[in-house]
Amino acid sequence: MVRVAVVGAGAAGISAARELLSHSHEVKVLEARDRIGGRAWTDTSLVHHPIELGAEFVHGERVATWEWLREFGAETTGAAHAYTTWFHLGGRLVDHATARTELGCEPLSAVYRLASRWRAQGRGSGSFHQVLELWPLISDRPLTAEGRALLANYVAEYVASDIDEVGIPGPATTAEPREHLTNFRILGGYTDLLTKAAAGLDIAFGAAVTRIRWDDEGAEVSVGEHWKERFDAVVITLPLGVLARNEVAFDPPLSGAKRQAISRINAGHISKVVLAFDDVYWPKDLCFLWTTGRTQLWWRPGQGQPNEAPVLTAFFGGRSAAALEGVSEREAIDVATHELEDALGLSLAGKLSGGRYIAWGAEPFTMMGYSSLPPNGEDLREALAAPEGPLFFAGETDCICKSGEEVFANKGSMLLVELTSPAHAACQAL
Repeated sequence: MVRVAVVGAGAAGISAARELLSHSHEVKVLEARDRIGGRAWTDTSLVHHPIELGAEFVHGERVATWEWLREFGAETTGAAHAYTTWFHLGGRLVDHATARTELGCEPLSAVYRLASRWRAQGRGSGSFHQVLELWPLISDRPLTAEGRALLANYVAEYVASDIDEVGIPGPATTAEPREHLTNFRILGGYTDLLTKAAAGLDIAFGAAVTRIRWDDEGAEVSVGEHWKERFDAVVITLPLGVLARNEVAFDPPLSGAKRQAISRINAGHISKVVLAFDDVYWPKDLCFLWTTGRTQLWWRPGQGQPNEAPVLTAFFGGRSAAALEGVSEREAIDVATHELEDALGLSLAGKLSGGRYIAWGAEPFTMMGYSSLPPNGEDLREALAAPEGPLFFAGETDCICKSGEEVFANKGSMLLVELTSPAHAACQAL
């Protein structure tokens, strides 16, 4: 039997701990918060059905999250998310067909088409911002400032970093556009699913790891100044934002390649504002509403729920999200409400019944939304995922795990840890 510490009780940590236990290893999970789930966090206080403050969707019908959904009998919204998409363009609310006509191309696949043209021309690595110069190849209409802002917001929402920070090729260029997928929500919420998955695990809450002293024989993990314990191996599932802030001291330091990956991969920012109303004041078929403002995307978080409440979520990604970090909940709600009023062309004074706000980049044990690769960053995730002695890395690294598994040996014993797609799905579902 090998003793393993798993740092973090998000989706990656829970999955790693379950897999290790299934192979009869001794596992202790160390979680800094007083809850499980990491960037998956379900609110049940705002309205009568769950609202996701973090991970929201199950993107597609083949992601590995379905293994847990089936195992625990979790119900989903089914195919409720028909993409009835609206846009706030030209100072008015327009439907998808009108937006396509005004842009001269399909608005939500434009960046993929531009990236494809960029690669076909053999231009090598660049940023998404650079591919906009190829606009005349996909549209007979000029790219206006408003159109450029819409495309920039699409990228920032998708990868939580801005259009000039994201490299080509990168994960956003190879992934299937979300509008081509059938999206699902978990009726009981992500927190309920992860709570069931974590049942039976030995989890220490309020255990923020401060130091990991390691050698070829194992690692000593410290929580504060008063608790330390020796393990044969450590699986680290900390968010990239926490690693980049050096919240955990490694002795000896991690390799130069690992530190470079941590510093160069974009630890993107995400903020959410959820607004509950006394009635529905938007098109009843609205699934998504794209804007060119700070609130890049709106959606109905209760879509597919029985007896859906009149509630909308505003999503901020990249610099728009970072600019909101540090403001009060009241201020964030006001920003979102004013932009929604502008998009809908009506006053919402007296119609708001409640709201919630979360800035994931300001959460002390997260410090980010989800990650993306910068220009010339194609090998960075592999460097981030590479083991170092008894230290193994999961979570942010599983975005590129080719086989879905990482096998590692310690003290002659083989430990099989699935660097789980559910972890990646949870991060990317924000």
